[in-house]
Parts: sequence; C-alpha cells; structure tokens
Amino acid sequence: MAEFNITVTHSTSGKEIVIAVEPAFTVSSVLEVLTESLQLKDRFVLATKENKILNPELTIADAGIKEGDSLLLIPDPTGG
Repeated sequence: MAEFNITVTHSTSGKEIVIAVEPAFTVSSVLEVLTESLQLKDRFVLATKENKILNPELTIADAGIKEGDSLLLIPDPTGG
C-alpha cells in the first residue's frame, strides 16, 4: 500500500503538521515521530476531530484513517 498524507494539529500550540503515513503503521509509531519532531516532553495521544482517542496499538488502516484526514495531538488525559 502506498503512503499518504494526514494533517495533525497540536492542540496546545495550534501548530499543524502534515505527515506521511502508511496503512500498516501503528498509531503509536506515528505518535513517536510526532513527539520527536516536536520535541514534546509530556505524553500525548492522537484523537479524531470528534475527540475519539485512537488506540496506539491499531494500525492506521484499522483506525480508519485515510488520505487527507485530520487528527488532533492532545495531552494524554490518563496522565503518565
């Protein structure tokens, strides 16, 4: 499967990041890339625009994420 772009909005700063993903990537691997590139110290989760937190163990495909989707990068509400 080919890679595609999604947009992730950092909920705290409002910064938008376009990231290339593949359907087989896990949500947690995408989170790792984002936390490294944004140099985040706290724990974050990815959520849909409807504020549904994505399971980090799901693949991008299993989470239903498609080309052009927008996700939110939010502080982990469960804490660390």
